[in-house]
Amino acid sequence: MILIFLVVFLHDVLAAEEILRDRSDIKVKTPNYPDNYPHNSTKIWRFKHNYGVWSVSIDKFFLENSLDCRKDFLEIMENRTSVKFCGTKTSGSLYTSKGPEILLKFSSDGSMQQMGFHLEVLHFVTEGDIEKTINDRERKRAARANVTKYVEGKLTDSVLFLTLVSLLGLALVSLILLIVYYIVNINRKNRRQNSNYNRNVVFQTPIIATKSRRYSKSNSREDSKAEANRDNRTPTRYV
Repeated sequence: MILIFLVVFLHDVLAAEEILRDRSDIKVKTPNYPDNYPHNSTKIWRFKHNYGVWSVSIDKFFLENSLDCRKDFLEIMENRTSVKFCGTKTSGSLYTSKGPEILLKFSSDGSMQQMGFHLEVLHFVTEGDIEKTINDRERKRAARANVTKYVEGKLTDSVLFLTLVSLLGLALVSLILLIVYYIVNINRKNRRQNSNYNRNVVFQTPIIATKSRRYSKSNSREDSKAEANRDNRTPTRYV
């Protein structure tokens, strides 16, 4: 039993310890955060002040979950009391001290690794100041959320407007291309009709000329026959 006590005592003494005094806003992170914390590591933060209380709030909290937090854990100690935390927790208030001195201890074993935690430790004169500060922060967060929603809404409207303008532009371009295509096809048809008409005229002209020559020859023959008949007629005798 004494040997176990000495081992634990030496482990805590040799572990990295950070003493923080007279500071009102402190960020606490696990080793290597936001990367996974190492195996078998220990980190201690000791907060001291002459008066007031401490408030521990969570920004991110991801530790290995285990029964009674026997593996990886965050332990907060004050006077002769302590409380352990492990697993995954949402952002918000985690612990409020009763006096001006607390100790935070992080410990990991050799099994699973996680991202770790990112905490904010604030010092207040009284517990009433804590509630007031938390309410102010909640109002600021709500205001930022409303601004974010407003900006996102404006961006959404802008995207919809740009999309509508793009569709209208695309429709207009398509209509112009369709009109140009229609005009080009009409011109092609007209050219084809004109070329066919010219070909027909060229081919029909010799035929008409041949027919006219034949007609003139036949007429000349008939005229010559008529003259021969007139010459061969017997003259009429008058008594």
